[in-house]
Amino acid sequence: MSPYSHQFMPEEIDPQILSGFISAITSFMDEASGPETTHLQTVDSSDTSFLLEGGDWIIGVLSVSRETNEARSKLRRVVREFEEQFSVLKNADSFEGSIFKDFDRFVMNLFLSDRISERTLILKGWDWPEFFRSFDIPSESIGVNKFLNQAEDKQSIKEVAELQGLSVDEAINLASIAFWKNALYLNYVPSDNDILALSEGSSTILFRKENSLELSPRTVRILGSLDGRRPLSLLLKMLGGKKVERVLLELGSLANRGYLQNISLERRLVLVNECILSQFFQVCAQAMGAGKATKSLYAAIEAKVKTNPWTSRIRLVEGSIGHSAIDASMTPADLEALSAAIEILTEELEKELGNVTGQSNAESMLLSVRKHCRETWRPYIGVAFF
Repeated sequence: MSPYSHQFMPEEIDPQILSGFISAITSFMDEASGPETTHLQTVDSSDTSFLLEGGDWIIGVLSVSRETNEARSKLRRVVREFEEQFSVLKNADSFEGSIFKDFDRFVMNLFLSDRISERTLILKGWDWPEFFRSFDIPSESIGVNKFLNQAEDKQSIKEVAELQGLSVDEAINLASIAFWKNALYLNYVPSDNDILALSEGSSTILFRKENSLELSPRTVRILGSLDGRRPLSLLLKMLGGKKVERVLLELGSLANRGYLQNISLERRLVLVNECILSQFFQVCAQAMGAGKATKSLYAAIEAKVKTNPWTSRIRLVEGSIGHSAIDASMTPADLEALSAAIEILTEELEKELGNVTGQSNAESMLLSVRKHCRETWRPYIGVAFF
């Protein structure tokens, strides 16, 4: 059964047929390979990939034109949230669709929160008025109808908001609802706070000498600088802050086509925890001396690497914490494990600092560092993240 589904595009895929298809494939793989093997994660067809993410009792499926860690990360969160919210349905014989209204809002926010900003361009479908029959709340329908009636194609969310006397947040909410009901298309244009990375396997296409995608040299410069760590605003400074409109449009187009991606939730968590470990290491170095702090960190890695090999990915560069080793092959689950490893090392340093300054003082200093790093990263990661 397929208890919940959402069509991102008007072209329909029957969720029950897809559910039966995926169920048959996974059952066959379990019988052919045995229950102890890794579960099937992707099913490819001629022009579509079906991402599969298994929970304890459901399988989440996402149809994409190009697989990315960003898409898989969001699918993982949908699966986890569904199983948490609807655990009572685990052994149900049938489902009532109306119970998923709040969950549908969660899914909408998850998929659109980092894909719609004041720069996003709107594109109305010619038959957009027909989709208002699917609205459940009259006030919602009236608001979106007014929004679309007065909006023009290829206007940015900011432009629409200014012309209609709305706040940007109000305009984003109305555009999100319209998109979710297939009454509107969104042309993503990255914001200054977006942290972008190349999608898996896209570098071969993006950096071809023939430039088959006809990218401008300025866009190629930005692509070559993407590291999945720095916000776009810092990278755009290389261009002098002038004539970046084409660059932004090309970056948005590449993201829409799956060549670029916003970094996943799991990777964002790694960046925050890197910040905490790095700054807390400096606190330890000041309190107990750089040499002892370094020795304590290496001892912690040595002690934990047997039970948690991910601790070996932490780098110490010139007396301070460098970036942990992240590569394109790492899945969201890998990044989650790496983030947990960074937290373990931070806690080990806290114990060592507690032996010098007292445990309460060490806890207070670590709490202060955590607060500082979270506030520093909040503009690039989002309030909901914390």
